[in-house]
Formats: sequence, structure tokens, C-alpha cells
Amino acid sequence: MNHRKKIPQCEHIKANGLRCGSPALRQRRYCYFHFCAHDLRRRRRQHPNAPFVLPLLEDANSIQMAIQQVAEAVLEERIDNKRAGLVLFALQTAACNLKNTDFEPKQLREPEEQSSAISPIVELLLREMDRPPDADAFKKPPASEPKEQMSAASSSA
Repeated sequence: MNHRKKIPQCEHIKANGLRCGSPALRQRRYCYFHFCAHDLRRRRRQHPNAPFVLPLLEDANSIQMAIQQVAEAVLEERIDNKRAGLVLFALQTAACNLKNTDFEPKQLREPEEQSSAISPIVELLLREMDRPPDADAFKKPPASEPKEQMSAASSSA
């Protein structure tokens, strides 16, 4: 029998009627994402005149949350329509620019087998270190001009 303790799940119900299902924070009813969202709404109710602050626009989720905040601010008349339009335009620009951003550490963006691969330059250096030294590499390099040209040039001067 498996007596593993069941991990509490987030109790947030999405707009489509389905439960979030992500692991809940310790001794909380919600996952990190929904805890932050519920906490933000609670703080807004307690401090309705608090300044409007957007999250860091680092991924599609944060942009989506920012759009949600702008929509709520417009509905609650905490931001005027002109300013909301400018912010939404900035959010649209941020959403279009996501493909050009690189906020995630490389090992999170690539599968593990690719991120652990040795770069081609390091591979080349390792191969060169393993090669036996070339005996000719330690000889004195030839003069840049043949001796015949040097003696001809000195006799004509």
C-alpha cells in the first residue's frame, strides 16, 4: 500500500470552471500564482488609492496579469482611459517582443542533454591539447626574404 501524504492542491477555480490543481503553498489554499493574485486583490480593497504598479514584464504570464490589472483599474476608475490605452499598447509591444527576450537561464530554456554538451570551441581546444606536439613547430621560422634577394638589394644600393 502507498501511504504517501496527498499534496494539497490550489483551490482556485478558473473561469472555465476547472480547479487550478497546482500544488498549494504550505499552509495556504492557493498555489504561488493564485496566492499572489488573491493577495493583490485583497490589498487593493484595503488601499483603493494605492498607486497602480505593473509586474515585471518578463513572460507571457506576467503580461497577461498586467492586462488583467489594467482592465480592473479601468473598471474601478483608478486609471483614465487614455492612460489605460497607452499601458495596453506597451503591453502589446511587450507581448510581441517576447520572442526576442532571454530572461531564463540557459539550462531552463534547453533540454538537459543540450545544455550539458561541450561547446565546439572547447572540444577543439581539448583535441589540440591531446595531440602530440609537432616537432617542426619548434624550429626557427624561415627568413621573410630569400638570401639571394637580400644580397642583390645590398649590392645595388
